[in-house]
Amino acid sequence: MADSHTHETYIIEGADLVLPDCILPHAALAVREGKIAHIQASGRSADIAKKDSAFSGAPVLHMPDSYVMPALVEMHIHGCGEWGFEKLAGPTDLVSAAAFLEQKGVGCFVPTLLWDEETVANLALAIERCGLPEYTLPGLYLEGPFVNKARRGGIHPERIHAPEPDFVRKIVEAAGGHLKIVTLAPELDGIEAVYRIFQEAGALVSLGHSDARLPAAKLPAHPYSITHLFNAMSGVDHKEGGLANLAFSGDPDFVELNGDGIHVNATCLRLAARAVSADSLVLISDAVISAGMVHGSYRYYGHEVISSERGVRYADTDVLMGSNRLGIDIVRNFVEQAQVPLWQAVRAMSLTPRKALGQAEEYGSLEVGKFADIFLWDKDLEIPVRPETLLARTDLRAE
Repeated sequence: MADSHTHETYIIEGADLVLPDCILPHAALAVREGKIAHIQASGRSADIAKKDSAFSGAPVLHMPDSYVMPALVEMHIHGCGEWGFEKLAGPTDLVSAAAFLEQKGVGCFVPTLLWDEETVANLALAIERCGLPEYTLPGLYLEGPFVNKARRGGIHPERIHAPEPDFVRKIVEAAGGHLKIVTLAPELDGIEAVYRIFQEAGALVSLGHSDARLPAAKLPAHPYSITHLFNAMSGVDHKEGGLANLAFSGDPDFVELNGDGIHVNATCLRLAARAVSADSLVLISDAVISAGMVHGSYRYYGHEVISSERGVRYADTDVLMGSNRLGIDIVRNFVEQAQVPLWQAVRAMSLTPRKALGQAEEYGSLEVGKFADIFLWDKDLEIPVRPETLLARTDLRAE
């Protein structure tokens, strides 16, 4: 895929830097040829230029009353705006969706599908041809088809199948090497063989849409994940334990949590924020077509869905099937309802999902040596802008 990294050298001065474990106020961040070279608490660009000649005469963005944050990651997303990833017209739809997500501070997304051979193959082909780099579009996420019908949630019965190795190989072939994550129910007969085939194909196994009790759950090899904690799974139980218990055991490497405030209530958001390690918690939206747009009627896999203040629901059953909130909306809601600091919410939607995707060495946080895949935000977290956009509009020079 084409590499769209810029190679700008510049300094951001006076902004609040959202780091993985705190917010550094009124600080300076220096970027050299697209990578973070210095983080300085003083916020003085002149000090950086004195100690590093590469920044002599470099442009300076004076950004008081602003945040600098890493690009957010939508690791579990079925659609946004007018695009449902199950019905792409072609590669340009992925490019348009990526541009739409940038308006919510999202710089990386993993298109998520239910099983349909033609749909998966079409998405895989669109990924190959769209030209988006892997750090923006790492691959695709398949929710099912080997899940429990009793906990199917928004998955229609015709998209659910019994585990069978030859079927798995068919899925892997359809995905064309782009399968990044797959949701499976750990109580199903024959699931262990399925785990191995998917993991050998490079997919992260995520446990969900499951009615498992812990004694009967068959766990995959590490690393593995939990799909949208609390939703479409057996809940916390103090005797046998449901799948939700596993999320709090410390064993899963990653735990998804829908932070839109509709799928999971405030008390459970607070529980997850305090009981799941920051190295494991991944905020998701589980957004679908219509997310980020006005409320109304839309189509999903041939079914009418209604977007409203109650999320996105099937018109005929009123079953909640997805979110209409995206990116920074999830972060803001998690800060408010889980009662956590901004940096903790941002980490759960940037650094931790980048770890799950195998990209954390170069992306996901404001750290020296990483790519400056960042946004500048106003203090109300309403308007994101890439530094490169501001640099293109001005001709700044260091003082």
